[in-house]
Amino acid sequence: MKTKYWWLISGVVAGILILGGGYYVWLAPAGSSQQPKQFVVQSGEGIGIIAEHLQKENLIKSAWGFKLYLKLTGQIIVQPGTYELSPAQSLPKIANLIASGSTSNVTLTIPEGFTLEQIAEEVAQKNIATKEEFLKIANDFPPDYDFLKARPAGKSLEGFLFPDTYKLIKGDPTLAIRRMLDNFSTKYHSEIQPDLGDQDLYKILIIASLVEREAQKTEDRPMIAGVIYNRLKIGMKLDIDATVRFIINNWKDPLTRADLTVDSLYNTRQHAGLPPGPICNPGLAAIEAALHPAEHKYYYYLTDPEGVTHYAKTLAEHNQNKVEYLL
Repeated sequence: MKTKYWWLISGVVAGILILGGGYYVWLAPAGSSQQPKQFVVQSGEGIGIIAEHLQKENLIKSAWGFKLYLKLTGQIIVQPGTYELSPAQSLPKIANLIASGSTSNVTLTIPEGFTLEQIAEEVAQKNIATKEEFLKIANDFPPDYDFLKARPAGKSLEGFLFPDTYKLIKGDPTLAIRRMLDNFSTKYHSEIQPDLGDQDLYKILIIASLVEREAQKTEDRPMIAGVIYNRLKIGMKLDIDATVRFIINNWKDPLTRADLTVDSLYNTRQHAGLPPGPICNPGLAAIEAALHPAEHKYYYYLTDPEGVTHYAKTLAEHNQNKVEYLL
């Protein structure tokens, strides 16, 4: 009887030692560092590949233990994305994070008409990158998209970062920019290029950016585009205050007389013709308005406090509209 109990006790002790050893070999943290690492799970990657990558990155001790744990816990589907993991986390903790989809992804919404500067501020607020990092990349981005060949040398990506809502990754500003450019590429090849013909894409984006900032309603976009083209045809200054706001980065406060005389080629109150680049990142409707402006004989417009835009063919009519709708 003593022998029987001895074997039973020995078995229990051995089981505990095996489980303890298994925990140390398979489930215990791979290290003591709590410094987070970004680990990317690509769409379509299986558990085996993910486990190998985790072990290679020294985030877990055992790829086999990772696979076994997920199977034993019934978590056979993992979520793609970027995860912030550290060697100090146990294998079960890491496995549960990846299986639950607790990524370090963030949602970034770029409204139509946001400037590169404003996008960079949003990127910084979402901890995707610092404002300076984002601007540095956007100001010196290579022309590795076909539509970027229309961009003059030395110009930033202003005008090409398509307004939309994006799922982005903390710490990867280049990927963020490529997502926005990929979106522009889709719109360009499906909807912009077929209507572009022999027109200069960069010029269209400049006009679209003016329209985006000037038009408050959808129906006003082609009308205001028509005014811009009418003025350009006769060499008349555009007198668009939004270009001044772009220079001084003031989109809310009233403009002063000093603001309106600021010395810049972007100041369309001082220089005839288009500014040298887009003043924001326009949406598709504004781009379509620049491609298909309304045909009319208006050279002036103003928007009243109710958001209604009034058009005029002559300066006298425009001044009358000011008296009637603004004073």
